[in-house]
Amino acid sequence: MDTAFFSDMEMPGQYHGVLVRSSIQRGHLVDIKAPSMPDGYHLYTATDIPGENRLTAMGTSIPIFTPYEIQYYGEPLGIIVGPDLQIVQELVAEVFIETEILEPYKFGEKFAASQVVGKRIIFSGDTEAFPGETKRVFESTCEIGPQDHFYAEPLGAAVRITKHKLEIFTATQWPFHVRSTVSAVLDLDPEEITVTPTAIGEPIDGKIWYPSLIAAQAALASVLCKKPVKIAFSRQEDFLFTAKSAPVQIRHRTVIAEDGSIDSMVVRILINAGAYSPLIDEMIDRMTITATGMYEVRAWRIETYALRTNLPPMGALSGWGEAQSFFALENHFASIIPRIGFSPVEWKLLNAQSRGRTSITGSEIKEDYRFAELFAEVCTKSDFLRKYSAYVCLNKIRKNYRDGPVRGIGIVYGFQGNGFIGKTSDITRYSMEITMETDGRVHIKSGFHSDAMKQVMKQICSRILGIEKNLILFTGTDTSTMSLTGPETLSSKITILAPLVEKCCITIQKQRFRQPLPITVSKIYKPSKTDIWNSQTLKGKPFVSITPGVCAIELELDPVTYEAEIRGVWFACDAGELLNGQAAMTTVKKTIPLALSKMLAEHIIISDGKIAPKDSVQYDVLSPSMIPTVDVTFLDSKENPRGIGSLSLNLLPAAYAAALAQITGKRVTSIPLDLTTVYDALESQEADT
Repeated sequence: MDTAFFSDMEMPGQYHGVLVRSSIQRGHLVDIKAPSMPDGYHLYTATDIPGENRLTAMGTSIPIFTPYEIQYYGEPLGIIVGPDLQIVQELVAEVFIETEILEPYKFGEKFAASQVVGKRIIFSGDTEAFPGETKRVFESTCEIGPQDHFYAEPLGAAVRITKHKLEIFTATQWPFHVRSTVSAVLDLDPEEITVTPTAIGEPIDGKIWYPSLIAAQAALASVLCKKPVKIAFSRQEDFLFTAKSAPVQIRHRTVIAEDGSIDSMVVRILINAGAYSPLIDEMIDRMTITATGMYEVRAWRIETYALRTNLPPMGALSGWGEAQSFFALENHFASIIPRIGFSPVEWKLLNAQSRGRTSITGSEIKEDYRFAELFAEVCTKSDFLRKYSAYVCLNKIRKNYRDGPVRGIGIVYGFQGNGFIGKTSDITRYSMEITMETDGRVHIKSGFHSDAMKQVMKQICSRILGIEKNLILFTGTDTSTMSLTGPETLSSKITILAPLVEKCCITIQKQRFRQPLPITVSKIYKPSKTDIWNSQTLKGKPFVSITPGVCAIELELDPVTYEAEIRGVWFACDAGELLNGQAAMTTVKKTIPLALSKMLAEHIIISDGKIAPKDSVQYDVLSPSMIPTVDVTFLDSKENPRGIGSLSLNLLPAAYAAALAQITGKRVTSIPLDLTTVYDALESQEADT
């Protein structure tokens, strides 16, 4: 089938599936009984599973239907299927569920050892050897709330049985994980299962493992009732029960030397992992190794703890925790820089990592991050240096915040890590197969890809093989025809897949005039010998590559409504060689609204372990009308292409917070930001004045 939204599919004889969910946050399932069921309607629970009652991803197991222990409000206990959706929903409401309630786990500074699902502690030097004067020791705490992925289409799956196959249709970034999960649950040979990825929209790494859970539930019901089954979450159901980005609390203690350099830094990171978080190990590692950003620090100690709570499963939004680390760090430094008498650009360049230095993971920095060029581009186009100095002066002479235009400008820098060499890469595989046919056509057999990524692949093939792009075709619409591959994440697309295409094409080009066509070449991704990474000690080179970037934002605050108008956004990065400049520009510009939306609009209220239901209809994503024209610069480069899909998400919220801090004189302590926080900061500033 052509790639389309699975929810648009209608299968002959289709049954609808609706999940039966727990009504408590933590406890034990004592009994579950179906109501009087009309003919053709069925309830299936954990006892009906013929194979393994679990989804396993990255070492974490999640029950398909919980048989006894309830870990969060809304956890699936079973599924009712039948031909009429309304009747199915009514039957679900009538299911008798008897439970035993237990005290839920809480998230905070104090926690039980049994809550810790993962931790990392790394250090270098003696952080107590730099006690510093009181005025040179700075502490801050930052809290970053959960964020919904807010897909164009709520999650779900459609399953049907044909003569020889069990066919599954779902929007997933990892079709082979869907296949292996369903295979284990139903005790079927994987070759008897075909998974077709449907239109995925903007997954921002939120559709890596969760679609496998829904597909397993739908597949179980389909096999047992011998009918096609479709589970289609409502917008509210998707909002209340699917994975969110993990809430985080980050505390910094930094000692600054007299010359402005960083003597020591102690960072403590707490991650709310929810009831289950299959991606938590990689999130812990990535947040730990990015905790000091791109700054030179003489001594550091970083402690990261992931804590089990009784909230719905938590996952990784794009960046896998990098965005939270960068936001807290840059927000911390934004409050320090004015107090030590430096300008932001001067101080950041003074403390920036550079070639020949050693990173906190012990690897020698061999790349030139070109931060001086990046800052120069952004500062020139935004007129940052003049505006920053002018706003400092205006804020000093202003009698109150209602006195004239209230403006601020902030600038930050950081990076996107591409192709993390961690647990995910250890258990997944990326491969590519390309065939040149006798008629000169080229077929690329790989996983599913966005149109932009396909254009990049075509451009590589066209350049190396010297053929027209219209002769390059893609095969592999489902798992029976795709190359076996791991999850397609934002950081793996360009960094890992593009070099595989290039290697295949170079091999074909060498052989095509010596051997008869057709010629087929397959390549499997393997980290280079120089990419040595010890995931146990967090030592070595953690990423295949990194994409450095700088971002500035200018704000003007309305003193009546306390709303901030974004006057300009300037963004520059070194993304290596641009294989498709237009696609690269589009990628950055479409993620900028997502980044600002995270900062300003996407509020989630959790009360007694439940996400407030009204938020599913009141959950605001920033209106495109609020996004100004964005100036994006890519530095010229001949280096290998690098990912850019999450770079703006890593940088923009911190730049916004820095600009707002210049206006209010107060550091942003939590996001998403609300107007009450801005009002309180301005009133506090006026009282201090």
